[in-house]
Amino acid sequence: MKAQPPSTAEHVREHGGRGPLKKNCDIELTASSSTPEDLVMHRFVYIASVLSLVAGCSKSEGATTTTTNATTTGAATAAAKATEKNVDLAPLPLSLKMPSEEMAMAMDMSLGEIKSVSVSYDAIGAGLNVSQPIQKSFAEVKKEYKGDTVLFPFKRWVREGDTSAVEEFTNEGKSGFMGLSWRTVGGKSYLCKSNGLSGLKTAEDAEKAIKTCETLAAK
Repeated sequence: MKAQPPSTAEHVREHGGRGPLKKNCDIELTASSSTPEDLVMHRFVYIASVLSLVAGCSKSEGATTTTTNATTTGAATAAAKATEKNVDLAPLPLSLKMPSEEMAMAMDMSLGEIKSVSVSYDAIGAGLNVSQPIQKSFAEVKKEYKGDTVLFPFKRWVREGDTSAVEEFTNEGKSGFMGLSWRTVGGKSYLCKSNGLSGLKTAEDAEKAIKTCETLAAK
């Protein structure tokens, strides 16, 4: 007698409904039935198995991509933190973050009871100064600088906000820029601004100074 091909039920039991599919998502198509009815059933089972396997592979690849993206983001955040360092602003009870490559030399510029600290900042070609303001609000600070006609003759506000501003002034016929930032830390107000009698060369440098001022924190 000629050996009969396995029935559909036997084929399903033997291969788990998958047929000769490879576990690594490579797919091969074989037909073991010789009758039209069995061939149709085999194709039906095979197609269903392929769809199930492809869906499983897609989910696996998606999970891998998500994990990889999360790992990359975490590594980038850690690297960013590693490129910063804390700078002590004694005698002020503050510190700020600056790029690790900066010398960030701090100098006590206090006068009497008014505490003030200057920090070198090579990236902007000048420095920063953080002090206890004698003004009661940032509005008073802006009014004072806008009315200056001697030390930093006011020209215009490049950008003006409620807690920070970039000023353009003229010095011996040349434009200079200054970044001003009003910060509140631990319930107390501080004025953080860029240093230099000639000001900064660009408004972008002034914005960089303000961004650094925003890292002020209590020690």
